[in-house]
Amino acid sequence: MPKHDMLRKEIDEIDQELMRLFERRMQISEEIAQYKYSRDIAVFDSSREKQVIDKNVALIENQSLKLYGELFIKNLMGLSRKHQNDSINHMKVSHKS
Repeated sequence: MPKHDMLRKEIDEIDQELMRLFERRMQISEEIAQYKYSRDIAVFDSSREKQVIDKNVALIENQSLKLYGELFIKNLMGLSRKHQNDSINHMKVSHKS
């Protein structure tokens, strides 16, 4: 198998694992949304987000990838916030019915 194909196969395997972890993260995010909704806590917490970003970017050893890691985690957290807000809006609609 050519090296290019082997590298693509490895990327495909990583992507599969990322999607599995993404789905797990979104499921937990939905549980957090339920908790926040039941206690009337805002979805966005800037200090918590800064902590999560800083903690995760610090895990990256390759300095040239830190910016990309920061963008990655910020985008992931944005998707998580969107999912939490959608879940809370769904709960509000369900409670009105």
